[in-house]
Amino acid sequence: MLTNIMKIKFFFKETKHRKFFYTPRYYDERKERLEKKKAMYQNLTNLSNQERKDVLRDQIQNRWNRTADLNKQKNAANSRTIILILAILVLGYFVFNGLNHIEKVIHILF
Repeated sequence: MLTNIMKIKFFFKETKHRKFFYTPRYYDERKERLEKKKAMYQNLTNLSNQERKDVLRDQIQNRWNRTADLNKQKNAANSRTIILILAILVLGYFVFNGLNHIEKVIHILF
């Protein structure tokens, strides 16, 4: 009888909990950005005038491109919002006035 119980325990073995060694880390984005800027400006002091101008020109170009991309995204979002509002207004018109006048509207539009 004891051997039967031992065989059954072998098949239904309990799993032990696993330990994970997770050490939480703190990431300070502001501090990281500040350190990058410090390193960049220290590198600028070691460069010649022409190299410094080239680096600054590239930075200005990157900022310009970044703002242009943001403006494109804003314009796309605004146009989508306007299209959705217009679609809702058209659907609302047909819901409240009925679908009897839809042939007239289609004829006028196309």
